[in-house]
Amino acid sequence: MSTLTSLAILLSVSTSTQHAAPEISEPVKEGLSESARNGNLRVLQLWSTDSARFLREWAQPTPPNLTIDSKVRRNKPIEQFIIIGGCQANVAGNCDLSGVTTMTDPAGEVYGETLTFKAWDNLPKPSGNVLSLSPMGTGLRVEDGEKLGTYRIRLSITDNVAKITATTEVEILVVEAQE
Repeated sequence: MSTLTSLAILLSVSTSTQHAAPEISEPVKEGLSESARNGNLRVLQLWSTDSARFLREWAQPTPPNLTIDSKVRRNKPIEQFIIIGGCQANVAGNCDLSGVTTMTDPAGEVYGETLTFKAWDNLPKPSGNVLSLSPMGTGLRVEDGEKLGTYRIRLSITDNVAKITATTEVEILVVEAQE
């Protein structure tokens, strides 16, 4: 079966790293969108084949210039980065966001397991109109014998305080290693 880089790639980045929020529009009704909004909750799902570079870029002054990818070669990893904003704080001033990631392969069949996780686990609400990098994410690596083509990744983030969910869906093209 698939080698799904384990959920909870604990990124070596402080969850307090924040950046001023660029405008994130509503997801397109027909088609895919890496960003989503529901009420004040904003979610952005980005993927990179170079996580160290992505994290270095994220740590730069606002706004960061992030290198992202939507294509990866067979047997090479690509990692998901979840950026959130606008969560509703509980009485203690903390946000509680949970996530669900599902993947389908080029044939539309479920790929790997549905992953459920805490995207922002009772951490302080980011101040002002800023976006923050979740300490959680997943990865994808398509090995020899697995299907090449377009994999679809759906990410749903639920604000457990506000009781709302925002869902993004992206595609990652997996090509042969020698291509």
